[in-house]
Amino acid sequence: MRRARTPVAERAVVRSDAPGLLETIRCVARAAPLLARHQERLVASWSAWFRGTPPDLAEVTGAAIAAAAPSSLVRVAFLHRASGGAPRVEVSSRPLPPAPARWRVALAASPRVEPAEVRRHKQLDRGWVAALTVPGVEETLVWDDEQGLLEGTRSNLFVWRGDELSTPPLRAGLVPGVVRAELMGCAPDLQLLVVERLLTPADLLSCDALVLTGSGVGVVVVDECDGRPIGSAAGRAAAARLPSVLFPGG
Repeated sequence: MRRARTPVAERAVVRSDAPGLLETIRCVARAAPLLARHQERLVASWSAWFRGTPPDLAEVTGAAIAAAAPSSLVRVAFLHRASGGAPRVEVSSRPLPPAPARWRVALAASPRVEPAEVRRHKQLDRGWVAALTVPGVEETLVWDDEQGLLEGTRSNLFVWRGDELSTPPLRAGLVPGVVRAELMGCAPDLQLLVVERLLTPADLLSCDALVLTGSGVGVVVVDECDGRPIGSAAGRAAAARLPSVLFPGG
């Protein structure tokens, strides 16, 4: 009989080829409104990479957030030490770049091949991004043969149709984005129904709008995919109210 496999999120993975975990925290007016969600995600992934108790992000990032530019990203990396022991922590910050006038996306030319259970962690290893990124656009949408559309290289995705927001389920193998979770939490107040289901490129052809969420991008409405307009003018206009709802003041 084959022995049951322990889910990666429930076992410690201590190996030299696993660099570690990453949290990129969006700061507005020297505060981090979604810090608690970052902490939840770190706790959920910690035992897959390190032993012991995960650190308190408020303590680790407090000084960096207080000193950050009004609209900025604070990056926290947790890295394995060659000698073992507690991970090394690196904290840095940078101002958010200006938002592009138009958001253009493209579908990756080839699928992601890592197991879904591995893709669900926000990792320092971003080699897959370099391998799949399509040049000349603001974001690349990645997919696999079994689960369909997954996410962007630095964002989660929502297909807006009528009063429904559809997004791929976490079991498909995507990072549980903190802005994704925040949008799903506040959607009922916006009279929107969130549905987690498998999506395909065909869903992009009939949607009212395609919305991307992430700490770096915030909440954006996509203008075109693979060189073609996506959504409708009315749909994109309706979706354009979301950024100010999730990130008032920035």
